[in-house]
Parts: sequence; structure tokens; C-alpha cells
Amino acid sequence: MLSAAGPLLSGAEAARAVLALSGPGLAVAAARDLRQAREFTGGGVLSWAVIGTNWPRQLAPVGALLVWERYRVVLALQLTAGVVAPFAALTPGSGAAVVAWLLLAAALLSLHRGGYGTDGADQMSALAVLCAAVTLSVGGTIGRLFLLFLACQLLLSYLIAGAAKLVSPVWRDGSCLAQILSTHSYRSPRLASLLRSRPRMGLLLSWGVMMLEVTFWCAVFLPSGPMWAFLAAGAALHLGIALTMGLHTFVFAFLSAYPALVFTATTFARW
Repeated sequence: MLSAAGPLLSGAEAARAVLALSGPGLAVAAARDLRQAREFTGGGVLSWAVIGTNWPRQLAPVGALLVWERYRVVLALQLTAGVVAPFAALTPGSGAAVVAWLLLAAALLSLHRGGYGTDGADQMSALAVLCAAVTLSVGGTIGRLFLLFLACQLLLSYLIAGAAKLVSPVWRDGSCLAQILSTHSYRSPRLASLLRSRPRMGLLLSWGVMMLEVTFWCAVFLPSGPMWAFLAAGAALHLGIALTMGLHTFVFAFLSAYPALVFTATTFARW
């Protein structure tokens, strides 16, 4: 267990670290959507004329914000707040909480605009800024519970992902990574070719990913050194995925929950 002499992070410090890491990821997501403006206008697959057909009438005032002419303002706000977030997190006062609430509002609008074009990183980022906003605004037991929730969400995400891979024959035999890297969305032909020519490497990487994901929850109960080793391995996994598959927002989204995990681990250690 971690030393009970004192916490590595207080609740407020953990929340500020969560904000500092999640903000840039939301800025990247907003910049991505702004670059794809044509998909949100006219007959684009993400235009409000297409995905807003089943929007509840009771939420019409909110829906008005999701038409591209207004939604791009929301994205610009999200981009700006995301860039400012790391600096606000380092500044004393209530500015960090304000930025967190702004990011949460923008993230929720993006998620509720429609399921198309969003992924697990968007959902994790929204949860991260929610926990940061509540902890920075309320603090106390409620803030600690929100940080605990974020840590549990992180561990559950890894555990479910790892368990799903373990029951897959193509993950167990090591061929899945080469197949994924050969798809149109995540194309990395050189790496795919390398893994096909060296199946043992693919097998080792596949089992390494699966074992990391299904055992990541152990980090909460381990001494400081092994805990940081787990966090470093998780960060390396996400950075590797970003470099090979282009899933850059996942780096910020999942690593933003790591401070909550550190806070939770130190809280358990004091018990």
C-alpha cells in the first residue's frame, strides 16, 4: 500500500490535474469538428437536418444551439476553454471551476447532439470535467465521491475492454493487431506488415495489452512504485495507440482520470 504519511494529491489538486489533462483533449476534439464543417452543414451526415429529426420537442430550445450556425460557436467556446484549462488549473481561485463548467456544458451538448461522430474518449472526457467541476465547486465529501467515481469508471473501462479481448480468439492468438492496423480507419500498413512477419511480436503485444487492462485495478491497492509503473504502462499504451491509430483524444481522456486514481489510492491507504 501507499504510505499513509500524507496524500500525494488533495481532492482539489486532483481535480485541477483532471481539468488540466482533459481540457486539451476537448480542444482537440472541437478543432477536429470545426475542420469537418462540411459534414455538419447541408446534407452532411452530421448535419442537424439529418441527426436532429428525432430530437424531442420538449428540448427544442437546446436543439436550437445544435444547428451548425450556433453549434460552431459552442465548438469555438470548447476549443478556447480547452486551451485555457491547463493554465486555469494552475491559477488559484475559482477560474478553474468556471472553465470546467464551460467545458462540461459544451461536452454534453456535443454528446447529446447525436451518437454519430462521438466515441469513448468523448464520454470519458465529459465524465472527467464533470468530476472536476463538482469537486472544485463543492469539495468535501461530495468532491471525494466524484473523484472515486471517476477512478472506478477508469478501472471498469479497462477491465471490460480487457475481458472482451480475452474471449476473442484473434486477440488470444495475436493476429488481431495486424488486422486492426490494416483497416481503412486505423491504417498503418508498415506496422501491420511487421506484425504479420513476426507473429510472436503480435502475440506478445496482444497479451500485454490484455493483461494490463484486466489487472489495472490492482494499481489502487499497490505500493507507490508499482502503482506508478501501472500508470506509466497505461500512458504508454495510449500514446502508442495515438501514434499508430490516430486516436489522439483517447490519450487526454483516459489519462485525465489518472489523478483521480492516485487520489483514490492514497485515500484507501489512509484507511
